[in-house]
Amino acid sequence: MRRYASMLYILAAVALTVVIGLLGFIPLALRWLLVLAVFVGLLVLIGRDVTGKMVESTRRGRTTTRFAPGRVDGVLIDLRNKVSLSRLQLVLWTVVVLSAWVTLALHRTIPIVQGRLAASADVTATVAGLLAAGEPTEADMSRAVTVLTQLMGQDPTAAGATMPAYSPLDIIIPNEVLLALGISVASLAGAGAIKSNRAANEDGRATQIVENRAGRALEAAATAGAQVATMETTRVTLEAMSGGLEALDDPDAAERARLAEARLAELEPRLRAAEAAAARTEARAAEHAMHLVEVRAEAVGELHANAVPDEARWSDMLRGDTVANFDFADLGKIQMFLFTVVLVFAYAALVWSIMSMPAAAGILQAVPTMSLPPFSDSAVLTLGLSHGGYLATKTAA
Repeated sequence: MRRYASMLYILAAVALTVVIGLLGFIPLALRWLLVLAVFVGLLVLIGRDVTGKMVESTRRGRTTTRFAPGRVDGVLIDLRNKVSLSRLQLVLWTVVVLSAWVTLALHRTIPIVQGRLAASADVTATVAGLLAAGEPTEADMSRAVTVLTQLMGQDPTAAGATMPAYSPLDIIIPNEVLLALGISVASLAGAGAIKSNRAANEDGRATQIVENRAGRALEAAATAGAQVATMETTRVTLEAMSGGLEALDDPDAAERARLAEARLAELEPRLRAAEAAAARTEARAAEHAMHLVEVRAEAVGELHANAVPDEARWSDMLRGDTVANFDFADLGKIQMFLFTVVLVFAYAALVWSIMSMPAAAGILQAVPTMSLPPFSDSAVLTLGLSHGGYLATKTAA
């Protein structure tokens, strides 16, 4: 039964989505949120399933095996057991766009399911009546033309414009949105290819950087230790000199003993500071040596990896990928994360405004064809540049 869990989740999600989408008495915008929640819930269940594991437990001398669900964000965890930024931005775009399209398609299917679809000779007048909630005025007709132009992408009153037949599934996804989805897919594929190449390179530049750091730390510790040893030798010599000269009954010897004691007094604080510095340097060298051992144990080629999915953190999305920089923030990732999140949520707000506009339920069932809202070409260009910079930093880091 366990092996069919994901299939059951998908079937249940499809059924629930269809039921929610056809519940016309629920406001359209709220239905979209519910469908969005179903999509997210499906991803959560699949994530817990793919990152779960079988565990054994013993009770009253009897050993049983059961499945322990994994993480709710399991679909975002890649093969290195790290939360992937490429996966996150692809999931965000797919969930928002696909849930909006499905909600609108099911809503526009309701008149057909209920058998009340009637061809309207004048869609503009129908929409104007819905906006006016009664007999439309000239201003309502003007508003209707504006709404239809925005929804259909063409002016229904323009010369030569023809009104197509009603098609509930004729919901166009604008080219800008398709480009954004394509960029996200290409970025995921490109990041995977770059990681695969680096995973196969065990003696790459990133590995050498970590080894060089450990080597320099050891050299610094050795140098600091040698300085402390030299100063210790000098102190012992000065102490012996001072004691021997003080035993002599000679004014010159007494003066030399005084100078030796003065040098010894001057040396003491320097020696303590050198010992403290040497201790810190040795501690850093030990940390680097231990870090090198851990990196070699956890690394996949040049890439840093976690041993199990439970070690994945959301900060992984904004960190470097290699053994040399996984402890540092990656500015390319931060820039792409911020831009993607802002653009996705801005687009979601635009979709919400359409679904929650006055008389939205009736208008969206009256227009014969419609389009999801587009966004500017400059936004797509900026998104492409952001992803390009992200991939470039992956290659160079």
